[in-house]
Amino acid sequence: MSDEKFSYKTEAILNGLQAAEFLGVKIATLYAYVSRGLLESVNSSGGRERGYRMLDLLRLRKTQKGVHLQADRTAAEWTGPLIKSAITEIRPDGHYYRGESAIKLAESDVPFESVAELLWGQAKEVRERRFVAFETKSQRFLKKFNSSIAKDSDFLDSLKALISMLELSDARHTKLDSADSFKTARNLIATMSLSLDRSGRHAATLKFAPISKIILRCLTGSKSNERAQALNRALVLCADHELNASTLAARVAASCDAPLYSCLLSALGTFSGDLHGARSRQIEDLVRGSMHYASVSSWFKQYSRECPVPPGFGMHLYPEGDPRGKSLLTAATQINSRSATLKQLVRIIEYVEEQTGQKPNVDCGLAGLSFALELPVGSATGLFAISRTAGWVAHAVEQRLYGGMIRPRARYIGR
Repeated sequence: MSDEKFSYKTEAILNGLQAAEFLGVKIATLYAYVSRGLLESVNSSGGRERGYRMLDLLRLRKTQKGVHLQADRTAAEWTGPLIKSAITEIRPDGHYYRGESAIKLAESDVPFESVAELLWGQAKEVRERRFVAFETKSQRFLKKFNSSIAKDSDFLDSLKALISMLELSDARHTKLDSADSFKTARNLIATMSLSLDRSGRHAATLKFAPISKIILRCLTGSKSNERAQALNRALVLCADHELNASTLAARVAASCDAPLYSCLLSALGTFSGDLHGARSRQIEDLVRGSMHYASVSSWFKQYSRECPVPPGFGMHLYPEGDPRGKSLLTAATQINSRSATLKQLVRIIEYVEEQTGQKPNVDCGLAGLSFALELPVGSATGLFAISRTAGWVAHAVEQRLYGGMIRPRARYIGR
């Protein structure tokens, strides 16, 4: 052991010799881990010498005991619990909603409304109807809501505020085992969609419109059927994706018998994190920032010094590439191949694939579609959240029906 003592606290920064000792490897092996992207070095307080985060070292040491580690330290790490579900299955060729391919549903232009009903386990005749239309009271509520928030507020923050206000205004305090839970969900998704209209001009005219047309009109003013169809594809593909972090948050709340709105707030709060639903916004900013460089290669050379792979690439559930990202990017180029930002994103995708072997995932696809449809900056995250609400509702209701409280255990590693 080194004569110099060091802390085992997860926030500690170790120097090279300490890090190698902690891992039980030679210093040359430590540097090899860094060059392969398995470990990140950081500036240490000592000056020129590089340091290594204890949290990263703990995760890397765990891989030496047989647990797989993604090269990207922000990648999802499975920690359990294992939960049985009959809603969505992930297969190598894509995800399936109650046995039906989500890719095929999306590319066959099945309405998002019908897919939501499918996720909720509703009968076929229910799945083929439109969402329940707004009541006049809801329109007045939305007008009041829009006047109470800043016009430039973040879309996800606005949706969280909206759900909170809807919960306060719902005298029934909808429970998950209530016969009204799906009726409430239909109205909620329509309300969320109309809330994207910061001008308040479209609520009355869109009373009976499909969700895809509501969102498109509210965000862009466009009435294009072709563009609404492309947006519907995104809604269908993003409606659910098994037990991701936000869906698990919804199920944990549901397992505690929280009401519907509270389950959705738990999910949306998790979803708003930079490593989850906010990824597409990061990609939008990244693409626009890269356009200030002479070439994609010069941009990537600078960018990769801090991060080996940009956000929006890779998905460990799909070794051959995320089919959602591919489908959305195809739709984007078909809609508007002249978009300068979309062209730049395509150049970045081609270069990153060539340099790293990583393919674009659903977040990259959403950013591409946002460019093609000329949506306001950051609104793709709102679109994603509205779509995923259908899945959150399905999982929350299923969890409540199964019963039992989700309560993982910790493996204590302190002193």
